[in-house]
Amino acid sequence: MRHAGVVLVGLCILGAACGGDRQRAGGSDSAQQTGMAGMAMKMPSLDSLTSVRAYLDSVVAAEPRDLARMAAGHRARMERMLAAMELDMRAMNMTADAAWQALADSVRTDLLAIPGLSGEAFLLGLRAHAGRMRRLLAMHERMMGHMRM
Repeated sequence: MRHAGVVLVGLCILGAACGGDRQRAGGSDSAQQTGMAGMAMKMPSLDSLTSVRAYLDSVVAAEPRDLARMAAGHRARMERMLAAMELDMRAMNMTADAAWQALADSVRTDLLAIPGLSGEAFLLGLRAHAGRMRRLLAMHERMMGHMRM
């Protein structure tokens, strides 16, 4: 009987720890998705879509002298977004289709090539990259939208 009480207390503690603070964890509507078991699931990439799109807009609109400064943190920011999208897909037990994978590979290739560019090639390369990244974000959003129940 004492053993059952210890197990019950342990399960209660585990349940409270997993449940977290619902008010604090609420987030935006796009951050909460319904999983197959009816449980709310946080989607980090969907939470970031608006800010990443705004950032890409600023990249495209930036003056060439400002782009060099922005490029320093660009690779890390885009890699975090790519990782978040892949994490979301794994959480939903999804695999990327060939089109998504090809576009993601192009974005990764851009991230490696852009730092070595200069002048007009740098400007055009970064702006073309921003377009590819926007397309990848839109594709990801559609894929995640199809998984919502």
